[in-house]
Amino acid sequence: MKQWIYLSLLILVQSCSEEAAVVSETSPTVVQTFTAVTQQNNQAYEFPAVVSAVKNVELRFEVAGRLIATNLVKGKKVEKGQVLAQIDPAPYERKVKDREVRHQVATNDLKRIQALYKKGGVSHSDFDNAKSLFETTLLDLNNAKQDLSYTKISAPFDGFVSDRYVENNSYVQVGSSIATIQDRSTLYFSFDVPERIMTLNSGNKDVEASARVIGLEDQVYKIHYVEHEAIPDPITQTYNVTFAIDNAQETALIPGSRAMVTIQTNLNRGQLIAIPVSAVIGDAESGFAVWEFNNSVVNKQAVQVAGIVDNYALISSGLTAGEKVVSAGTTYMREGLAVREYKAEK
Repeated sequence: MKQWIYLSLLILVQSCSEEAAVVSETSPTVVQTFTAVTQQNNQAYEFPAVVSAVKNVELRFEVAGRLIATNLVKGKKVEKGQVLAQIDPAPYERKVKDREVRHQVATNDLKRIQALYKKGGVSHSDFDNAKSLFETTLLDLNNAKQDLSYTKISAPFDGFVSDRYVENNSYVQVGSSIATIQDRSTLYFSFDVPERIMTLNSGNKDVEASARVIGLEDQVYKIHYVEHEAIPDPITQTYNVTFAIDNAQETALIPGSRAMVTIQTNLNRGQLIAIPVSAVIGDAESGFAVWEFNNSVVNKQAVQVAGIVDNYALISSGLTAGEKVVSAGTTYMREGLAVREYKAEK
């Protein structure tokens, strides 16, 4: 009799264990959800930027010599064609005179030998040698004149002297930098944008941008897009983006200034749907999607991402206001997974 009682109890315990296992296996996954809301599409976000000149050119002499004159005052404005530095031209002037004499002699010889050649007084090879000497001395003369012209350096464009590396009476080597000239006709604003923001805003060209210099917040400058790096920084995972302001001479901006750049999207689509960035999966190449919460199960829903504002992705299609999406743990979701919405204890 006792054996039957023990057997009955054992079967009962096993049955309960199996039921508990079934319940455990079919227990829905708890997920955190977010209810999609409408969002205006004219939100803006800011980035710290650095102001730089559109062009920096280092001035170098192409001949060597002693520096006898400079007009290189740091911060001074210079005009295109203005002489900025000169090395002693005397050695190069003497060289030009020497080459002129040599060429004149070769010219006279060529004329004399050519006249004799026509009368048969000299051989064809003598005539060829005279022509060769004439051409060689002419080349030497032109090179000497070019070297003489290289003793002066003129401003290649209207700009500013940003730095000077030599002083008067210094001996300058060929190719040594003597100064840097900045072209400030256009100024660049460069800043880093996180990879996530770049990806979500890929292809959106309809933006407005403005900049203000730190310390001069009352002055706001309208700027325009120039370029951005195609490959993110391997360490920071950010893209360097460049905007610019034209006619910069009319502003108080100078290279090296710190600024804040404000970017505002203008999508012209009225109100968009906003959900947390963490709810979006995928990328611009393969497409974006979300896990939609539908009657205790999740379904993958393709969406179009129009941009990002703060920590919210702006959805232009695929969702409507009031629909719920999984906002955390999206990597653990799968199609048709049974889930239970997380409810915070009150």
